Amino acid sequence: MNRLNHSFEAYHNKIRRLSPDNRLFVFVEGKINDPYFYGEICRSVCQKVNYTIRQAREIPGETGGKPALIAFFRFIKENSGLINEFEGKKTGVIFFLDKDVDDLVGKLCHSEHIVYTKYYDVENHIVVEGNLAKAAAGAASMDYQQVISGIDNYENWRYQVAEKWKDWVKLCLFARIQDIGCECTYSHLSKINQPLYGQLDSTVYAKYLQILKVRSKLSEEQFAKAFEKVSNQVDDLYAAGEYDRVFKGKWYAGFLEAEIKIIAGNHHFHSKTLAVRIITALTMTLNFEANWVEYFNKPLRELVEKF
Repeated sequence: MNRLNHSFEAYHNKIRRLSPDNRLFVFVEGKINDPYFYGEICRSVCQKVNYTIRQAREIPGETGGKPALIAFFRFIKENSGLINEFEGKKTGVIFFLDKDVDDLVGKLCHSEHIVYTKYYDVENHIVVEGNLAKAAAGAASMDYQQVISGIDNYENWRYQVAEKWKDWVKLCLFARIQDIGCECTYSHLSKINQPLYGQLDSTVYAKYLQILKVRSKLSEEQFAKAFEKVSNQVDDLYAAGEYDRVFKGKWYAGFLEAEIKIIAGNHHFHSKTLAVRIITALTMTLNFEANWVEYFNKPLRELVEKF
């Protein structure tokens, strides 16, 4: 057994010893919004099964995040630990992961023990299903009526936001599909909008498009064809109202903060760490008994029924 597998085994045994009453171990990717979000989902489904939420940062290894969780999942699977008997008690595991664009690059890990977000990440679900104006008003210490005057139609606001960075999405998705290392990555905010939450700077866009072309090592014709395919794919998703599949949910926070500054004008508001606090406030407005939760409840419920 290599050192990493040994560490995985030690960690798996450790959490089972530390949580002897728990039968389901729920692994989540993020450390800010994920524990509460998935905790609420588990709380409604696992009423007769004790569970514990574990975070990716606990997993041994140097990668962290989703890579660490997938590596740990594969270890448990190879060692028949997805559902097993441990010291006379049946235990199981489930992993809740951000989908990112893994579905579009063919990197989804298929298992009943892995549940991906429907959208790019969990923050998309929080923004889509939460009350933006109420959360923003609470986080910024502003009057709700003042905020709703600027964000009165959530769906239109989200679409307008996603539309502003659609070209950045295309660059990032293309770089991901082609496995090109550059600044065109979902881990960065847009490099091609000036100001950041404003309109596209076509000159800067052309610069990054050229960078992708050079680093792709494709011919002029091959690059044009490959990029057009990605561009059309993104356009189709946007036209179908499915932009949240490729627009990163965490990006909404910055747009919300910028919107609040405009709405507030010269009036004072609580601006410190507003972007982070808005998303946290949004989770408090979620209705975990609404129909949208069934997307997560169904696979969890089917697993729990096996205990």
